[in-house]
Amino acid sequence: MKNYDIYETLKAYFPDDLMSFARKTDPVTSKEAAATVDANKLEQIVLDVIKSFPNGCISQDIELALPHLRVSSITPRIRPLLRKGLIVETGEKRPGFSGRNQRVVRAV
Repeated sequence: MKNYDIYETLKAYFPDDLMSFARKTDPVTSKEAAATVDANKLEQIVLDVIKSFPNGCISQDIELALPHLRVSSITPRIRPLLRKGLIVETGEKRPGFSGRNQRVVRAV
């Protein structure tokens, strides 16, 4: 019996996007979940929130603005937005609830 690798199957349909959501070493359930994520929609939602902070924001600001979304759906959208040049890091850091500093990002 052939070993069915869902990662390879999903990669055929989502070659670029899937890499952002599941690692090759992740369990099959993570890969299946990754295939159901509408990354473009989530990125747009996060970008719209970042745009609403003219002086930039930390990830915690975004989380508070989107209480209906889980943190695990929000924070992974930052890196792709940075990579696409839609947001930038300001170089500033601000403390979150924990007291630890978080990087400040703003829309371009």
